[in-house]
Amino acid sequence: MKKMYLVLLPLAANFLFSQNSQLYYSGIFLNKKNKPQNFLKIYNKNSGIYELTDGNGFAIIAAKEKDTLLWNDGKSRLVAYGLDELKDILESRIEKASVRNVRSRAYDSLVTKELKDEFSLENSKEHVTGISIYNFSEVRKIKKITENTYHLREQPDKFLGFGGSFTTSFDVKIRNSVPRTQNRYVQGRSQNGQLEWQGPETGEMFSFGPDISSLGFDHHPYEYDWNGRLIPVGSGISPAKAYNNDIFKTVFSYNNQLRLNTSLTKGYYDEKLRLSVDLGQQKDQMYFMDQYSMLNTFKTKLSSKILNFSVNLGLNYDENKAVNFNRIGLFNRVYQNALLTPISFSNAQNTLLADGLQRRYGQSADNPYFLLNQENKYNYRDRRRQFSFGLERNWSNFKLAVNQSYENDSFLNTDYYKPSTHGFANGLYSERNQENKLYSSNLSGSYSFGGSDRRSVLSLNFILNDRKSDVYNSLTKTAYSYQRTSQDYILNYKYDYSSYRSDLGAGFNVGNAFYISNTSAKNTYWLPKVNAYLTFQNVFDWHNVDFKILGAYTEMSSEPEITKSYSSYATTLLNAQNANQYFPVLEAQTFRNLSNINSKEGKAGFRVKVGYHISLEAEYFNRKVTDDAFPVFENNLLQLKNLADHTYSGYEANFAYDNIYLGTDFTTSHKASFFKYKDVVNRVNAGYNHIAVAGFSDVYKTLSEGQIFGAVMGSYFERNASGELIIDEFGYPKKAAGLKIIADPTPDFVVKFNHTINYKMFSLDINWEWKKGGQLWNGTQAVLDYYGRSQNSGDERNIKNYVFQGVDSNGNSNQIPVDFYNPAQNVSENRWTRYGYLGVAEDYVQKADYIRINNISLTGKFDVGKFRRGLGITFYINNILLWQANKGVDPNQNFYDLDSGRGLDFFNLPSYKTFGCMVSFQF
Repeated sequence: MKKMYLVLLPLAANFLFSQNSQLYYSGIFLNKKNKPQNFLKIYNKNSGIYELTDGNGFAIIAAKEKDTLLWNDGKSRLVAYGLDELKDILESRIEKASVRNVRSRAYDSLVTKELKDEFSLENSKEHVTGISIYNFSEVRKIKKITENTYHLREQPDKFLGFGGSFTTSFDVKIRNSVPRTQNRYVQGRSQNGQLEWQGPETGEMFSFGPDISSLGFDHHPYEYDWNGRLIPVGSGISPAKAYNNDIFKTVFSYNNQLRLNTSLTKGYYDEKLRLSVDLGQQKDQMYFMDQYSMLNTFKTKLSSKILNFSVNLGLNYDENKAVNFNRIGLFNRVYQNALLTPISFSNAQNTLLADGLQRRYGQSADNPYFLLNQENKYNYRDRRRQFSFGLERNWSNFKLAVNQSYENDSFLNTDYYKPSTHGFANGLYSERNQENKLYSSNLSGSYSFGGSDRRSVLSLNFILNDRKSDVYNSLTKTAYSYQRTSQDYILNYKYDYSSYRSDLGAGFNVGNAFYISNTSAKNTYWLPKVNAYLTFQNVFDWHNVDFKILGAYTEMSSEPEITKSYSSYATTLLNAQNANQYFPVLEAQTFRNLSNINSKEGKAGFRVKVGYHISLEAEYFNRKVTDDAFPVFENNLLQLKNLADHTYSGYEANFAYDNIYLGTDFTTSHKASFFKYKDVVNRVNAGYNHIAVAGFSDVYKTLSEGQIFGAVMGSYFERNASGELIIDEFGYPKKAAGLKIIADPTPDFVVKFNHTINYKMFSLDINWEWKKGGQLWNGTQAVLDYYGRSQNSGDERNIKNYVFQGVDSNGNSNQIPVDFYNPAQNVSENRWTRYGYLGVAEDYVQKADYIRINNISLTGKFDVGKFRRGLGITFYINNILLWQANKGVDPNQNFYDLDSGRGLDFFNLPSYKTFGCMVSFQF
């Protein structure tokens, strides 16, 4: 028995030692590009040890079953299985081979016969010349010198490459939605209890005449109409048909772009020189008669490396010319007169009468074709020239960059109205010249230090801007000269932390800036900024679930842009009925001695990323603006003044669901964004509360303390304490005295969507949005109602005995019936004319909601010869408005094309629907 124990003892010891022996995991590890790489740090998360890979990406690391191995900064991970002992791993790496016979040159020389290579260079009768010919790796050229002598030229290690692309697009444009107008009632009014047509010679502006079906043309000579005057239908007289005065056309535009580039490369990757040239030409047709613009562009850029410096040179040249420009509201005026033209008058027949004056339907109107028929071929021209220079040098931890640019821009507006134009009986001519000279220099340096897991960057930026603008107006013979030199000094420190041993990352950025300017009343030396973030990877040990929290606080200082014209503010000097007198000539007197416009902005948000497909980010922002500057008219001069403080705040969220595989070669992506904001006026300087910032003097957007910035102010109906309408003694709602805030253009929210579907070489993109809430004042509808041209006035003018809901001045319910249009009464007493040209502004406040498809495009990319995906063809449709709540044009269109006029519609131009095709070829 004892002998048996002695035999089992070494077996037991061997078993115990085998249980405690160290095991290892071995394999090849890949970098982020899925390629083997040396010196990759492989980290065992459970034991805390790490190893580095060899030149082939192979590493051996001590591990236990189910230990977690991390590399690529923790982005890649592996759970260890199938471990082996170190001895077995090393033995498996040793190549095994059988023993071969040993041979030597001495033995071979005795048993073999010497062979001569008759084709070798040594034994050849031909001779080769050339520098270092025996070190050639590639031969570019062989040249025969004599019968037996050849000269070789080496293939250089520098390559000259050429490439480029050509893109051409062609599109068809038609106008989008416009207000509906009636096509039943002719020019005229009631006379002696009867509706009568009144011709253009009478100066009549209203379309409250009889039904056109009761009238016919007499075909007698009449200078205002080829068909004669309108008379009641009788024997031999057939009913007249309404004229179509639609001035909009379907137009065609094109855009051609040619890009050429060449590069000089050493080896295959080291680019020494690159030169690119872009040439472009674009013709953009407007939907009015013969109105278009031509844009020609030339851009070139040279990039090179000289003595370890990266050098960039650029030159841009743009030239644009247009038949007419809308600086004086010409196109709005054309559109207004086209809509108001009665159906009994044709604008297209002639533009002039026999006496040389314009032919129009009334003395207070214009013929749209007369307005558009200008003598000059191009009444607008601009030319922009820009030269840029950049120099950059990188050391191991230090970076220095210098960027400079100089731009010279010139603009020429020729604005004129011919004699007999309404509001300018003798005509008016003006040339506005503006020349801008803009110089900018940016010197920046940064120094980086710290390890790979704790990195710091200290940077300093110096920005110098010198801007000069000269404006001359020939009408007033007034010259304006503006000049500003500003300096920005920005000191910044950035710190980022990341750890191999944890899924935590963090960083912050702190700095301060100075703003110094020769036009500012006071320079600013304290403009701090700070932002920070905190990241969590693989949250709750969920694979590829990352979470990021971020926040920022920034203070900024700025001044009004001196190249911007504020002359359009002249609309606030006019009431809407006198808009035909609008002709801006006054510019801002000066930009000097204004306080800086300061802002303090805070942001906070988060970002969640799930795997490689889903991401969500959201942000809250709050920006407090103090001493904002606005134009005002004082002493018949246009002045800029610091008038108000306001706070802009809101939320923004973005969701993405990308690269979803639905099948072979079939993927889709979807993105959605949500945006909600408001801008509230906190303070207005004494004496300027309720001042106009855009619009007319009788309806405008205002600065009102405690109200939304840009709220619309206008006339309104009088109501009692309970909100009931007060009805006057004639049975109509009573118009109150004065003005008040009647509309808020701010939407409740805006949601945008983008959908992409890819199948093989084809891609379908759909971009649409939904805007909920917000209001606008529809002055176009008000004026069409006033003159009897709206569809609404045509449909409702025969309503009789209508009783408005409300109370009289004594508080009793209204019982007075009214006829919307009674021929026995004066035309000025009907439903739409009794309140005046604009009616009651409150009555024309409409919702600005819409659902719109901004873009649908289908793109195909095809292989052409050796060019993979070299040919691209895109079919697209832009700006299809599916639904809108207001009656009229696209609610995104602006008052007189001014951004500050959003929320006001006074014959705003309709937007375009565009159908087009784009073809691009890369070579």
